[in-house]
Amino acid sequence: GGEDMATPLSAHEQPISKIFGGDYVFDIPGFQRPYAWTTEQARDLLDDLLGFMTSDGGPTEEVSPYFLGSIVLIKPDNSTKCDVVDGQQRLTTITLLLSGIRANLPPEKGGDITQLIYEKGSQILGTQDRFRLSLRSRDLEFFQTYVQREGGFAKLVELGEQASDSRQNLRKNATYFNERLK
Repeated sequence: GGEDMATPLSAHEQPISKIFGGDYVFDIPGFQRPYAWTTEQARDLLDDLLGFMTSDGGPTEEVSPYFLGSIVLIKPDNSTKCDVVDGQQRLTTITLLLSGIRANLPPEKGGDITQLIYEKGSQILGTQDRFRLSLRSRDLEFFQTYVQREGGFAKLVELGEQASDSRQNLRKNATYFNERLK
């Protein structure tokens, strides 16, 4: 005896509204590789999504679900915080895409998208802003400033070459999404 009880593995299909809702706060552990998706992978994701949405032709509510792939998490019971074991690249790219959509909408429509990117804190409740996704510490602030915060995406597109690959990938993919979304 004496060995730890293995944590049961459970799989659930979740709509994206739930993934980017209050039930989950995603952390990318420091040992994970940096954000590595290139424009090619960002394009594939967008093409897949758009192709799927237009193939059906019916109203959005009636379209069958699109499977975005699996995400593997370590999520303690009764906690919203979870470590992302697999799925970081997709979660990051989808957040970037949401940010790009928000940047290309009139401001009064963008607020709905902000809720998917972060939960605004409240002075009355004494709560802090809570980001749905936190990248590894070395890219955390960059991602918050240029992707998650309102107004950041436009600045990201204007940035010059970046020293790190992960930031360079974010910038290139932002530029690509921006051109497509326009």
